Amino acid sequence: MMNKLSLIVITALVSQPALALTLEKDQLLHSDRLALVDSSTIKANDRAKTAQLKQQLEHLKAGQTLVIPAGKYQDLGIVEITANNVTVRAEQAGAAWFTGLVQLKVSGDNVVLDGLVFTEGGPAERFGGIRFHGTDNVLKNSTFKDFNHDYVYAPDDKRQEYPKYLWLSIWGKQAQLVNNRFEGKYKRGTLIGVQKDETADNHIIKHNLFYSQKPNQYNEFAIDKAIRYNANSWEAIRIGDSKASQWPSHTLVEENLFVDMDGEREMISLKSGDNIIRGNTIFNSASMISLRHGKNNTVENNVIVGNHKQLTGGMRIYDEDHVIRNNYISGTRGREGAVAGNADVRGGIVINTGIIDSAKGEQLDQNIKGKELNKQWTPKNITISHNTIVDADWGIVHGSQGHRVSLFDNKEVANIFAGNSISFDHNLVKTSHPEQVAVRASEHYPLLNASYEQEMYLGQVIEPKQLKPFMQQGPELKQKNGFSYLLGQGADVTKLKVMTADTVGPDYQIK
Repeated sequence: MMNKLSLIVITALVSQPALALTLEKDQLLHSDRLALVDSSTIKANDRAKTAQLKQQLEHLKAGQTLVIPAGKYQDLGIVEITANNVTVRAEQAGAAWFTGLVQLKVSGDNVVLDGLVFTEGGPAERFGGIRFHGTDNVLKNSTFKDFNHDYVYAPDDKRQEYPKYLWLSIWGKQAQLVNNRFEGKYKRGTLIGVQKDETADNHIIKHNLFYSQKPNQYNEFAIDKAIRYNANSWEAIRIGDSKASQWPSHTLVEENLFVDMDGEREMISLKSGDNIIRGNTIFNSASMISLRHGKNNTVENNVIVGNHKQLTGGMRIYDEDHVIRNNYISGTRGREGAVAGNADVRGGIVINTGIIDSAKGEQLDQNIKGKELNKQWTPKNITISHNTIVDADWGIVHGSQGHRVSLFDNKEVANIFAGNSISFDHNLVKTSHPEQVAVRASEHYPLLNASYEQEMYLGQVIEPKQLKPFMQQGPELKQKNGFSYLLGQGADVTKLKVMTADTVGPDYQIK
């Protein structure tokens, strides 16, 4: 591990200006630990063997382990696993393939799925190839790859909206997704969706590889009147939804690697409370961590490298009581998203406007027309501390954007409000050329009750009179492991690490 990271650091220092943290895709995705699975050797089973496997899965007994031989098992359909304390694993990890239309509905508790592959097909039902119900269920060392086929995918007659098919949904509690690979999602629908109730979920999503999510591969954006909603619901991870957003989830998303994840502006979409997004590496992904709904979420120790790609960014913030700390954001590009009307502002850290007067205690309410929970909750009581943003087109953005009534109603909301009680503490923003903006404040929507403690903005500041106090001069930035830093200012880079295939994803790769 250390040898590979050293190689990454050398590349950063030699090939780029001192500000840039340069990562190479091949360095992130390659690892000598990976066994190669030759796809040409995976042969289709006959219908009898596939039917036999379905029977075995549906009639598992408590405590049983089912070992699946190598081969393709096509069109299993919806298979429900009801037994508790069972393991379903591939005899050879990466060589037991579920193809065609399939969904494993896991209703039992303490079920482990290990070494399985979902490919050459798609979900048998819109909530994914796997539906985790029950408690303490685990998916590990498994792969979803190009799982986009065989189901009906066309715009509906009502409003020309494309269907939303997930790859995996979690309905139960205390699920774990560990060391899996999710690659090549090219149709509409969230990749992983947490569906929740009023109680905490306590899920763990750790050491997974998310690679290559692309929208509009089937011309979903060609219908002008439907583009705003057809360009929505392409998240990699969504935790909760608007109606459940004021309930806690306590989900941990930690030390995952995201590469080329371009689904939409929300890559990790938080729509619930008390979640932690920690230690992830995001590379070359035209998307952001979105605190869309819900309270008391923490985003910390993440490394986000835009790689100078358009529409890359860091975090976008709504709602209340969040902590954004010790993140490192480098080389992000672009300022406005490509879909008009979607309040899509890109930047290192974006504090959005909302539609309620949070300074006076106004709240969204599902029972108040126009102020339902799926609307924009004005940011309040947000702590933004010890983050470093370098070489970004826009560093910290104080929002001034308007909002539409809904995805399906393009009328503009009459009254919008700026964030309230936003605390900035020891953040470091350094631009690399004059056109970039370290901080964009707003004359028309100034933040209310904002506080600034030892902020350093080295570059252009728009509306500086809205910010006080802050520093615009400082020493030259130092380098450690490819990260730019100043002692006591910005991120503590000793807490940061770049995730690679040495740690994330399964222990094999399909070729």
